[in-house]
Amino acid sequence: MTAVLILNIGLVIGALVLPNRWLIYNSYALYAIQLLTLVPYLVWRAYFAKHLFIPSFFTLMYFLVNLTFGGFLVPRDYGWNKNYADVARSISSYGVLVPYLLAANIVLFLVTCHTIRRLALTPSHATHRASPRLPLAVALLIDAAYIAAFVLITVLNVYSAFAFQLAILILHLSLLVQTRQRRRFVLYGIYLLTFVAWNFDNKRELAMLLFLITYFESLYGGFRVRLRPRNIVAAGGFVCAFLGLVITASVLRGYGGSDAETLVDAVAYVPQYIGSDLFIDGLTDNLELNYNYGAAVNAIELGMKGSIPLQLGGSLWKVLWLPVPRALFPDKPESIMQIYTRVYAPDQASIGGSLPVSFSSEMFLNFNVFGLLPFALVWLAIDRLYRKCDEGPGGTFSHRSCVFLSISILLFARGSGLEQWLFYYFLGAPILAFASVLQRIGPAMSARPFTAARIVAER
Repeated sequence: MTAVLILNIGLVIGALVLPNRWLIYNSYALYAIQLLTLVPYLVWRAYFAKHLFIPSFFTLMYFLVNLTFGGFLVPRDYGWNKNYADVARSISSYGVLVPYLLAANIVLFLVTCHTIRRLALTPSHATHRASPRLPLAVALLIDAAYIAAFVLITVLNVYSAFAFQLAILILHLSLLVQTRQRRRFVLYGIYLLTFVAWNFDNKRELAMLLFLITYFESLYGGFRVRLRPRNIVAAGGFVCAFLGLVITASVLRGYGGSDAETLVDAVAYVPQYIGSDLFIDGLTDNLELNYNYGAAVNAIELGMKGSIPLQLGGSLWKVLWLPVPRALFPDKPESIMQIYTRVYAPDQASIGGSLPVSFSSEMFLNFNVFGLLPFALVWLAIDRLYRKCDEGPGGTFSHRSCVFLSISILLFARGSGLEQWLFYYFLGAPILAFASVLQRIGPAMSARPFTAARIVAER
């Protein structure tokens, strides 16, 4: 760990003295070194596969992928929205913002190390052994009810649909994985294809559904992290599946000039789209590298210039005033999304639009470089949620709530704001609570606690 830290601190120091012009086009190399050093070390430290879903690690991976690939592609004019390329090339404060972002990644690395260490010292009670199977007719009826609810919400595209979709999937998938029924793989496919067919605009949510499936398989399977060929192949398969679904969703949106109207048409068009000259531009936008990277660096630049004044924590404690209408409290704090959009894209702000700003940049806009301290404290608190999820008995309202908040963490990390992240949870929480009440009525639906240590011993 010492060698990894020294190397990464050296990157921060190097970025402080490197020319701004060099950093415009080559800062991605510094983030890539972090990606190739911090992530493998944490994977090596993680004992169980479920620990790869620690929110701080999850977010570190997200930031590093965006900064590495976005830092390479955006200044070189990839992506449909060329405005961000112009912005990225015009920034004059890379000598501050690059060291800051590198340091923020080191903070996430240290927080993850702390969480892994604490998890190793505390017995896990969230892992379950296989539950008794229900009669097939009853199980199929339950499957049909969950799928019908999911499809109805998806097709109707109800307000904040993802909050309800995620809550339904947490309930159904945990039951399927606990009972180890093989038909769960068919049901995974049904859920994912349904989502792609009707919610193809929501790539982040699609990613979170895939992560939820993988998380439950890891949680209830008690899988250990081992660099075996089959595990590497499985990881590669997961990445390919995710990219395949994202590309298919993009074709449905009309990328590459496609006029596909059905999922089958979109899948058939994918090879042609991949071979087209438009593919790299499309993929840059598909993975949100364009505006995620552009907004992250541009927001810090605007803060450095004074166009966005220091918020001094206002974007965090704004969540306390959510129930209060602005008409009653005109000085209620605004989210960083609102402030940034009003400064950078006033026309979009005037019609109610907003542009997300990554949480690391948000903390800079609140406290300048001193934002690293509250940044660390926030992630320590969020990781504590995951630890409670891992240490507590599975199948409870508390456990399911922690799963919801952990898996949906990308909503918060990418810049939707603390209030949006919690708002989604408050919408989904009644479904989780109702299921907990039903579970007390039918004890057979609950699973017996089983510690991770015992799983290893029995194997």
